[in-house]
Amino acid sequence: MRRVAAVVFALALAACAEKLPEAHVMPLVGAERGFGREVAELGLVDGFTRNLATDAVLLRPGPKPAAQALAEPANFDLTWEPAFAEIAASGDLGYTTGPFRAHGRDSGEVTHGHYVSVWRKDGDRWRLVVDGGSPHPPPLNLPDRFTYITARVSANSADHAAELKSLRAVEDALIAGVAAEGARALLKSAAPDLRWHPPGSFPVTGASAVQTALLGRTDVFTYTRRGDGVSAAGDLGFAYGEATRTVKPGNPPELGGYLRLWRRDAEGRWQLTLDLTVTEPQPKAVLDDHDAKHQP
Repeated sequence: MRRVAAVVFALALAACAEKLPEAHVMPLVGAERGFGREVAELGLVDGFTRNLATDAVLLRPGPKPAAQALAEPANFDLTWEPAFAEIAASGDLGYTTGPFRAHGRDSGEVTHGHYVSVWRKDGDRWRLVVDGGSPHPPPLNLPDRFTYITARVSANSADHAAELKSLRAVEDALIAGVAAEGARALLKSAAPDLRWHPPGSFPVTGASAVQTALLGRTDVFTYTRRGDGVSAAGDLGFAYGEATRTVKPGNPPELGGYLRLWRRDAEGRWQLTLDLTVTEPQPKAVLDDHDAKHQP
């Protein structure tokens, strides 16, 4: 009887878990947490390698094929925790974001920041497609509360190529808008819950909060799209590429990369739901090489 009671109790718990409102994102969150455990147990290179898609790209700080990025020496330990997750209605594409800590092995220096990871379903396993993080000052001792986007009705798009084309169009329009009028162009296509991760600063959540934060910034950004993807449902997509940032007029530009997440709203319009830009000052030789490659 005890065994029967235990089985019934376990089934009841499983049934309750299925009904939890966040149940649809928990496999993705579990993959992210498992990724973190493997990095802690196996090291940065092996931990990443076990979770990467074949075409994975890492922002270090510009976009690099994962194998190339992982070949560079990294004398630090990395830990992180997902604080937010969203998954496509088709269940094949999603992303998480949350705080990270990098601890220098020799210096003991601790760097704080927020990461963003884009994941794609490969068979029955989630694989990392794009990953990046933006450092910022040490946070207050207030842990991020886990939140998520509620499940949407499952459906697949009839024309995946058309969905990708439309995503590229809005991404390229945003890039042109930023070039013409600055970072405030982000607000024209922003979702109400936009998450903005500017270089060197704390993330800002909410379109109205982003609008306020932009009032105090004078840095200038340029972007070049290098890759993208869209869910089978055509409701969630991402784009990434190269980024430059000029903090003040006359200053040499910082180089790096960017990652954006897009979500279709109820009317079928693409809205920007997350923007991450990562840049760093560069030696003169690197800037000269960058300028030579981008000559018209």
